[in-house]
Amino acid sequence: MPLPLIYHDDYSPEFPADHRFPMDKFRLLRDHLVDSGLIEDRQLLRPQLCPPEILALAHDAGYIERYMGGELSREDQRRLGLPWNEALARRTVRAVGGSILAAEQALEHGLACHLAGGTHHAHYDYPAGFCNSADQIM
Repeated sequence: MPLPLIYHDDYSPEFPADHRFPMDKFRLLRDHLVDSGLIEDRQLLRPQLCPPEILALAHDAGYIERYMGGELSREDQRRLGLPWNEALARRTVRAVGGSILAAEQALEHGLACHLAGGTHHAHYDYPAGFCNSADQIM
C-alpha cells in the first residue's frame, strides 16, 4: 500500500493575501504531490470533523465553545494571530480529525503523513502562535 496521506480542502480556507501566515501552503503541498505524480487526488484520505468530546480531551469546553462561536477575547485573538471566521474554525476541527486519522493509519500501516497536522502552541484554554488546538495530543 502507498504511504497514507491525509488531506482536505478545508485546510486552506480563503485568507487575507497580506497576512504573514501562509494558509495556502497546505493546498500548495497537495497540488505539488499530485502534479508531480507522487499521488493521485483520489488516493488522499479525507478526514472527518473531530467531535467536540475529543477536542475536550485536550481543551477546556468553554474555550472550545468560544472559539467555535467566534467569541474569542481581544487577548485571545492577539495570541492566535489569525483572523477568525467560520472557515478557519472548520479548518481547525477538520485538521484535528486529520491528525487522528493519520495516527490510526500509522498504527495500521506503520507510517502515515498528515499534510496539515502539527499544531502545538495552543494551550488548554486559549490559542497561541497561529494554533487554536493542540492536535498532536489528541
